[in-house]
Amino acid sequence: MAERAAHLVDHVFPAVPVRQWVLTFPHRLRYRLAWDHDLCRAVVGVAVRTVLGYLRHVAHLAGVLNGRGGAVAIVQRFGGAMNLNVHGHVLVMDG
Repeated sequence: MAERAAHLVDHVFPAVPVRQWVLTFPHRLRYRLAWDHDLCRAVVGVAVRTVLGYLRHVAHLAGVLNGRGGAVAIVQRFGGAMNLNVHGHVLVMDG
């Protein structure tokens, strides 16, 4: 995990602030996402595109035209008690 974080900081993200978003899903959907990889990728993709679209809209209101963002999403499948808890940790460029 530390190596992946170092790689992101050193080689992937530009020198801008990065914010973490945690995407949680309803309990009924978590079980399905745990077993259906394609559905999980699709749901997380829609959520990330929604976050980036929101940030692009806010930037546009602030006068930034044609702003672009970027994100890295990691899906975690368990909670602190080692229970099934599919959720996403998304690192989003905030600048």
